[in-house]
Amino acid sequence: MHVYVMAPDAQHWSALEAVAEVCGDLQVHALLEKDEVVHVESLDARALLAKAEAELATAARVDAIVAQWDFPTTLLVPLLCRARGLPSPSVEAVIRCSHKYWSRLAQRESIPELTPEFELVDPFAEGAAEAVQLKFPFWLKPVKGFSSMLGFRIDGRPDLVEALAAIREDVARIGDPFDELLEEAAVDPKLRSVSGSECIAEGYLSGIEVAHEGYVQNGEVHFHGSLEMVRERELFTRLLWPALVPDSVLERMADASTRFLKHIGYDDGCFNAEYFWNRETDELKIIEVNPRISQSHVPLAMLRDGMSNHQVAIDVSLGRRPTFEPGGGEVRLAAKFYERVPLEKGRVTRVPSPSELDALRADFPTATIVMGVEEGDELSELVDQAPHSSTLFELYLGAADERELLAEHARLLSAFPLEVDGADVIARLIGNARRA
Repeated sequence: MHVYVMAPDAQHWSALEAVAEVCGDLQVHALLEKDEVVHVESLDARALLAKAEAELATAARVDAIVAQWDFPTTLLVPLLCRARGLPSPSVEAVIRCSHKYWSRLAQRESIPELTPEFELVDPFAEGAAEAVQLKFPFWLKPVKGFSSMLGFRIDGRPDLVEALAAIREDVARIGDPFDELLEEAAVDPKLRSVSGSECIAEGYLSGIEVAHEGYVQNGEVHFHGSLEMVRERELFTRLLWPALVPDSVLERMADASTRFLKHIGYDDGCFNAEYFWNRETDELKIIEVNPRISQSHVPLAMLRDGMSNHQVAIDVSLGRRPTFEPGGGEVRLAAKFYERVPLEKGRVTRVPSPSELDALRADFPTATIVMGVEEGDELSELVDQAPHSSTLFELYLGAADERELLAEHARLLSAFPLEVDGADVIARLIGNARRA
C-alpha cells in the first residue's frame, strides 16, 4: 500500500517510518515539501494543486493521501482524493469545518447551546467598525486563518479600528488562495459567497482550553486523544496530552463534536475539536473543529501512547480500522512548550550548535527540540507569529505528572544557550515559565 503524506518534515519521518514498520505492507511517501505549504509568505494555491497532481501522476500507485497541516493542505488533500476516488472527507464538509463563518452557522444549527454569539465582518466595508454590534470584549479574526494569525482581542472601538486596519493589510495572504481553491473545487456558490478575506467577530470566551482528537469512519465518530492548551496573557505556553480535566467534560465535548460532525456530513477523516471549559461555572463552549490530525501532536502521542497519531490518519485513509492504542508509551503525561518572548524585533546572535543540542537530548531523553530561529534571523521578519511576541523554539517533554514535567522544563531551559542581540533571552523564558 502506498500512502502519500502532505509535507512531512524530518521530525515526522521517524514517526511515519515507525507506522510503516508496524503495518508491514505500507510504503510512505512525501507529497510536496514543507517549505511549499507551511509559513509561506506568498501562496499560489492553484500552482500547488497542479504540482501535487503532477507528483501523483508519476506514482505507480496511490492508495491514500493524508493531511497533517492546516490550510492549504486541508483543502488540497480532499481535492486530490476526490479526483481519485480515495477515502476522504468531502470538500464541502472540510469547508464547513475550516471556514470560521460557515462553521459557526453549522454549530448554531447542531449545538446551539455551545456556540458563542458571532457576527460576519467585512474589514473593507465603509463603516465596518461602527457596524459591529457584539458587546465588548470580543475576538476578531479572519474567517480563514490559523494559529493566532491576525486574531485580536477587542476591548473597545479604538481596538476595533486598529485591528481592522492590520487585517486589511495582510488578510489577502491566506484569504485569496483560499478563495482560489474554493473556485477550483467548484463547490456550491453559497460556500463561495463569503470571501476568505472577510472576518468574524465572536463573543469573548474564557476558561480552560481543551481539545480532543479523533476520526470519523463509516459515519461513526471515535476519539483517541485529549489535549489541554494552557494560555498565559492570551498566548499558548504549553499543550498537555492528555488533558487534566474531569472525564465528564470530555464526555460532553464528545457528544457535541459528534452532533456537529454528523450534521455537516463529515466522514472518512480525522479531526481535532477545541473548546473552552469554565471550571467555576461548568460552562462549555466550542471554539473550532479542524479537519485533520495535528502535526503538533505527533511527538506527544509518541511519548504518551507509544505510537504516532499518523497511525490513525493512515488507517482511516486506507479504509482500515485504526490500531492506535492510547496509553502505551513511556510517560503518563506529555507536553509541548512554546518558548516565546515578548519581542517583535531583534537579531538572533546565538543558537545551540548541533553538538549542544545532542548533549541536551542526552541529558533529557524525552525531549524533542524544534528550533524556530537560526543565527542571524531578525525577529521582525519571522512569518506567522502571534501578536507582540516571537517563538524562538518549541520543546516536547514527557514525565509522570505535571509537577515533574514543569521541573524538567525549568531544568532544560537553564541549560539552553540562546541569545538575541547578544542578550541571554533564556532568563525571560524561565521567568515566563515560573509565572505560568
